[in-house]
Amino acid sequence: MAFSVILSIFLIIVIIISFGIGANDETFAGIYGSRILPMKQILILATIFAITGALLLGEAVSKTVGKGILVNLNDAIVITILISTAIWLILSSALGLPISTTHATIGAVIGLGIAINANLKWLQILELSIWWVFSPIIGYIVTFFVFKLMQNYKIKHLNGFQSYERTERLFSYIVLIVICITAFSRSGNDCSNAVGIVIGIGDIQINLLLLITGLSLAGGLLVLGRGVIKSVGRITELYPSTAFAAQIPTAAILFLGTALGIPLSGSHMLVASFVGLSKANHAPVKKGLWKIVLIWFLTFPIAGLLSIVLYFPISAVM
Repeated sequence: MAFSVILSIFLIIVIIISFGIGANDETFAGIYGSRILPMKQILILATIFAITGALLLGEAVSKTVGKGILVNLNDAIVITILISTAIWLILSSALGLPISTTHATIGAVIGLGIAINANLKWLQILELSIWWVFSPIIGYIVTFFVFKLMQNYKIKHLNGFQSYERTERLFSYIVLIVICITAFSRSGNDCSNAVGIVIGIGDIQINLLLLITGLSLAGGLLVLGRGVIKSVGRITELYPSTAFAAQIPTAAILFLGTALGIPLSGSHMLVASFVGLSKANHAPVKKGLWKIVLIWFLTFPIAGLLSIVLYFPISAVM
């Protein structure tokens, strides 16, 4: 198959996956849940940081996904991984469930790598797995204790409704800044799931791919993003101060991981933080939380099985 045709297929699938990632991005759920900004303004901010984050921060993580896990990629492998990721992402987004696109991509890589006896870099996968396991745990624990510290401060130093209102107004500005930083890092990290595996096949113009990815992320946010933002924003009752407690560990870990070129799940960290917040606050958790957790556990095996099923017909055509 001609290279121009293959490249066109890559670009089409990259755009579809990026659009799906944007549609599944719940980064601004804390802003929505705490009623700091209306949805229209949230989507405008989200699209700005989707484009800038992909373009300025996306290269390092994309190279990790494309060149750090599976050796000797070919066109059939790349297309298979992209399509399997896209199918699972679009299906979960249609159900309004936040998933880890990172886990979907890596699950497809590992599943297909095992099936075709490819050379997988297991030490690199183990290192990444440690980050995947501990990042949501850290989010849960840090949020729990940040909330408790804030509560102690409020009890000791705040007197009356006006004092409380001033504090919440201040936190509304702080958490907005923190979430914008998170969105910037999240875009740089998530774009690797669309372009990383394409970068792994050879010398392709990375900056152009990252720009296309950023624009597609923004498109997904604008067209379909509000569904997942609302779903996650309603997991537990939120105020600006509590949204800050839930967001601060996700912002810190995502920024560090993106700078180090480590693919992470912002969805897992943020949802785990919201659960930690609800436990610390003794607030009810959304009944549908079990569906979100179940979809997390299913992502790796389903993405892996999809890649195996799709590879053989795709390789026959290629």
